[in-house]
Amino acid sequence: MRSVPVAKDLVAAHPQFRLLEDEFFQYDFDVADCAIRYAEDWNRICEDGKEILVTRGDVHNIDGTQYLVEPLIRYFTKFTSNNGWIADEDDEGWHVLAMEAFSHYTYHRSSGMFMVCDLQGRYRHDRSNSRRCRFELTDPAVCSRRRVYGPTDMGEKGMESFFANHACNRFCDRDGQWQVPRETRQWFPKSSSTTMMPSSQAHTLSVQYRTTFRQGFGGTIEEDSDEADY
Repeated sequence: MRSVPVAKDLVAAHPQFRLLEDEFFQYDFDVADCAIRYAEDWNRICEDGKEILVTRGDVHNIDGTQYLVEPLIRYFTKFTSNNGWIADEDDEGWHVLAMEAFSHYTYHRSSGMFMVCDLQGRYRHDRSNSRRCRFELTDPAVCSRRRVYGPTDMGEKGMESFFANHACNRFCDRDGQWQVPRETRQWFPKSSSTTMMPSSQAHTLSVQYRTTFRQGFGGTIEEDSDEADY
């Protein structure tokens, strides 16, 4: 990929970031490094041409506004979100199936501790050199059992929500040995937009806390009061 930089004002692009901007930037590089690590593992076992490159940007503060500067990805596609939403195979073809499989792989590879999701970018097809065909992804999220990856980490409920919508496909483990959660459930409103929650509410993302969620102010989520704890 040519290193053509693009500067993103995340608050302008995603108004929901305004409430959680500082927390988002605090964890952004940890998220990217985790995704890169699992992409490198995936690249060792995937089919040729299904390799993944995850970009890692830099944060710049210009006149009091924080910008995420990273290589430009043209022909951008959203494949999955962090709330269980998955793009339609009829629209995105096998590309979204491979991205689903990558998220499943990260869950399995980490023994259910982490899952890379919110996958977006493009598939680069090089007709002259098949070895250069690959996915190029940016701005992923990581859901973790201990909820350690900031406001886009939807914890155990994010992982269960993904598996509530994921059907294993030809890019997943053909022997059916990849780990899956014991139970699955759609905990959040499904949306192609990235879902966020402040760390102060992280305890609600454990599956032991049975409350589901609805869309709240500014793109964040809040508890659905219609369902009680137990």
